[in-house]
Amino acid sequence: MRSARRSLSAILALAVAAGWSAGARASLILALDLPAMVGRADRIAVVDVTAVRSAWNASHERIVTAVDLTVVDGWKGGLTPGTHLTVLQPGGTVGDVTTTVDGMPRFTPGERALVFLHGPPQRATVVGLSQGKRPLRREAASGRWMVRAPDRAGADFVRPRGTAASAPIFERRDQPLDELRAQVRALAASR
Repeated sequence: MRSARRSLSAILALAVAAGWSAGARASLILALDLPAMVGRADRIAVVDVTAVRSAWNASHERIVTAVDLTVVDGWKGGLTPGTHLTVLQPGGTVGDVTTTVDGMPRFTPGERALVFLHGPPQRATVVGLSQGKRPLRREAASGRWMVRAPDRAGADFVRPRGTAASAPIFERRDQPLDELRAQVRALAASR
């Protein structure tokens, strides 16, 4: 009887643990501050998302999404307005099959965003996963563009050693685009 209770308790404990872990999905991502983001990026730009296309890879083993971007304002990497870039990232939906990579940025056609990119312009990747895409919105009262914090859905950010645990990982308030542009260009020029 005692052995049966132990077995039942162990089975229940495993079932509860499995249930909790099944609902908790996230990628652990090293939180990067602005100097690290600028240093790792080959290109930084304000872009308009023109298209998002998902397809199976050549061996039909995984889904890959291509995100077409048009540069509005290049901040690093010699980008001029009108330049076309393509971001490639794992995951997406083809037919009734969806694959998801937690922490990967999501792009929507028609949106404007600030992106930090690594790699060649036609096969770029986003630096720091979701940290490398910052959505923009126009402030109603002033009409100026504001930069939002990265989407944290599906991502748990860990701090690098030596950083203060009390400091926020990301700025919680929207930041004026002009201020961030000045900071990024100053950091890019100092490298």
